[in-house]
Amino acid sequence: AITGYSRWWRSIIDPTLHALRTVPGLAWIPMFILWFGIDEGSKVGLIAKASFFPVYLNFMSGIARADRKLIEVGEMYGFGTWDLARRIYMPAATPNLFTGLRTGLSVAWMFLVAAELLAATKGVGYLLMVGRETSRPDIVLAAILVLAIMGKLSDSILKFFETRALKWRDSLESRFQ
Repeated sequence: AITGYSRWWRSIIDPTLHALRTVPGLAWIPMFILWFGIDEGSKVGLIAKASFFPVYLNFMSGIARADRKLIEVGEMYGFGTWDLARRIYMPAATPNLFTGLRTGLSVAWMFLVAAELLAATKGVGYLLMVGRETSRPDIVLAAILVLAIMGKLSDSILKFFETRALKWRDSLESRFQ
């Protein structure tokens, strides 16, 4: 939020985050395994790292692109920093935040599978690997089907919360609900 609000903070924080973002996600797997072991900790760390950037970029741009006219009206009404954040910046950034969350969720599913393919003894990614190694397309297809169902279910849950949180918005999508 602070990088979207302040150019100064963005100039300090953003270059480092963008440098880390450009490193391919799979390149982090050995480091996370060294840091957290082959257990769940490395998977959680890798998924958190991978899904952070879509959420960060979308949320920051939502705040940075808040309507200047609304900000000026809020200032004319005497809104302080916290009131501006709560009543103008956050509502302006919420659509972008949900876009980032949904994108981050899909990235999280990809990295869960990638982490389990490379270093796991259980899980859907591990099941994919076992199916491949034993030449069992039925196991591979079952794992893909499980991933598709879990991905769609989790996205639908997030979409449900997005629709409820953004009921106030006057958009083309709201005309059809």
